[in-house]
Amino acid sequence: MCAKEFEDRLENILRNAHISYRRQPFIGGLRPDFIVTGPHGETVILEAREWDPRGGNTARAIRQVQLYKKATGADHALIVMPDLKKNYKRKGVIKVDAVVPTLRKMFLQPAHVPPQPAAAPESTRRMVFAAMPFSSEYDDTYFIAMSHAAQQVDAACKRVDRSEFSGDIVDEIKRLIASSVAVIVDLSEAKPNVLYEAGFAHALKKPTVHISSTPLSDLPFDVRNWNTLPYQRGQTIKLQEPLARRLKAVMGKK
Repeated sequence: MCAKEFEDRLENILRNAHISYRRQPFIGGLRPDFIVTGPHGETVILEAREWDPRGGNTARAIRQVQLYKKATGADHALIVMPDLKKNYKRKGVIKVDAVVPTLRKMFLQPAHVPPQPAAAPESTRRMVFAAMPFSSEYDDTYFIAMSHAAQQVDAACKRVDRSEFSGDIVDEIKRLIASSVAVIVDLSEAKPNVLYEAGFAHALKKPTVHISSTPLSDLPFDVRNWNTLPYQRGQTIKLQEPLARRLKAVMGKK
């Protein structure tokens, strides 16, 4: 099953259960698969992940639940993984057959809904592409810093996760970079895929911002002199505003 087929399956489940939702909305600088709306205005991020639950992926999904809530201000977040052996409902990671029961249980709870950031209109198509390492160590960088910067320029941040994608990933990356309004490149560890994506973005003359948690002196000689924002993993909250300012600058925004 490809990612789109899995999302279509979840959409049919929501539609047949008469649950209100929006597919791929813009919110908090991100574009999750679904936002589900409860009867009292509750918002639930619903994300499809075709990850193998082994190899630390379940733990990564549990962490991403918290990151989605923090980045978007949603009341709840759920990540659906089709091959889970059991549900982790309290931690927000569930199997497909638990989607409707879990949502209905959430909506029966008393609502304590704080003001939420408004989602951008569905017609919005602005995207900032994130060229970055695939590993879970950089999830904070994406959810906390990159998404915030994208939100400040009225866009959503998009990355390609190798473990979720079926088909020619290089063609998909090229398509996304070409259609983006800007690119944020995380040069940490000088990953070959990231350097390739950075070069492609430069060739297209896309507004590009470089960041790195690796000391610049440890990067390859032909990239270490790029204008790059340093940051420390685990302290990505400190990267938010400098990255937002740099992104605005390269895009010619005040």
